[in-house]
Amino acid sequence: MPTHDDPRGIIPAAPPPLSARQAACGEVPTRALTLPDLVDIALCRNPQTAVSWAGVRGAAAQIGIARSAQLPSASLSIGPTLSSSKSFQDTGFIDANGNVVGGSSVLTQVNSSARLAVNYLIFDGGGRRAAIDAATAQQRAAFANYADAAQGVVLNVVTAYNNLEANRAIEAANVANLTFARQSRDLATGRKAAGVATGADQLQAETAFAQAELTLIQTRGAIATSAAQLAVAIGLPPTRTLDLAPTAPLASGDVLRAGAEALIADAERLRPDIIAARANVDAAAANVRNAQSAGRPSLSVQASNGLSAIDTTIDRNVASAGLALSVPLFSGWNTRYNIAAARAQLEQQQALAEQTRQQAGLSVYSNFVALDNAFSSLATARVLVRSATLSADLAQGRYRAGVGTFADLLNAQSALASARQQLVQAEYNVRTNNAQLARAIGSIGEAIDVER
Repeated sequence: MPTHDDPRGIIPAAPPPLSARQAACGEVPTRALTLPDLVDIALCRNPQTAVSWAGVRGAAAQIGIARSAQLPSASLSIGPTLSSSKSFQDTGFIDANGNVVGGSSVLTQVNSSARLAVNYLIFDGGGRRAAIDAATAQQRAAFANYADAAQGVVLNVVTAYNNLEANRAIEAANVANLTFARQSRDLATGRKAAGVATGADQLQAETAFAQAELTLIQTRGAIATSAAQLAVAIGLPPTRTLDLAPTAPLASGDVLRAGAEALIADAERLRPDIIAARANVDAAAANVRNAQSAGRPSLSVQASNGLSAIDTTIDRNVASAGLALSVPLFSGWNTRYNIAAARAQLEQQQALAEQTRQQAGLSVYSNFVALDNAFSSLATARVLVRSATLSADLAQGRYRAGVGTFADLLNAQSALASARQQLVQAEYNVRTNNAQLARAIGSIGEAIDVER
């Protein structure tokens, strides 16, 4: 919509929605928030998206500047001037002191002028069209940079959310470990009181229980820190407490079935940084054409009308109209060097675009391998927890029955605690690696939408 600052309606006012689910910025909902809810809030409130959107608006303004060269220009100049003059006549005489007496007159008048001039460039060798093409390509690059920044914000939110949920899951595992350690301590204390266990068993049990308590306290500190990091990631103060809904089910891993080559092909089509790099190449090519147009003739239409008056009497009215042909002959090879510089810039942007494409392929493949490895690690961690749980229960039962040592129980207890933490870490590695692969492909928004 045209405004005072944007009469042609070129500059976009509000950023487009980055996905079908994005809501308008406002107060944070009071209900329990899902991961897509957190992403919506971040896209509205995080300063990174505001910075990149300002770049889009600036690029749109540059299109308006380029298009303005296609329109006529008009100027109006008005200049009133007050003048005073003194003249001497032959009728004057000189007195005894040598002063001129009489024979002089002073003339004071107001000279006014007004001039209206119109100039319209008809032909310029393609320079204006090239400038518009360059500005339009830069706007495409700005839009792509905005999308890239938004996807970076989404990944930061997902990472912070997974860190918080992982720490909460580790807390639950540590509570279970503390419960098992308490049972082992009570068992050692009872056996010591019954005279069938040594004091060393009881001391070792107390030490293991205290270690489990310390680990739980440290985990709760990590939860507070990761909660603050999540709040900041979505644009809220670090002290803001968030009510989070239960975590969505774990990703199925279907994305891996497409294969690395197919995902790399998707990345070359979807990644915003590749789109921006290609737009920069188009802008550089347009700048070459713009530089070449400077050495070509230009044709313009000029018209003007001027009035001049002395006091209140118009004494002159001059009007003119005509064509002006400008043919550049020699500029110290300035045009050639500008063309050479523009071509070098084009070659640089082409190389950067190829570098971006190659790095994108490597990023997709690396994250593909990492996600595949995370799924394998998760399967192994689940088996490890099952076997460690059975082993710990068996060791505790053997110690209760007096046929096992407390050292065996401590080893089994420690192995179970480690297995539980590894399972939690493996599960959230899958979640984070899945998001990182989606980010590498350029479709992290779609990955978040699936969880809604």
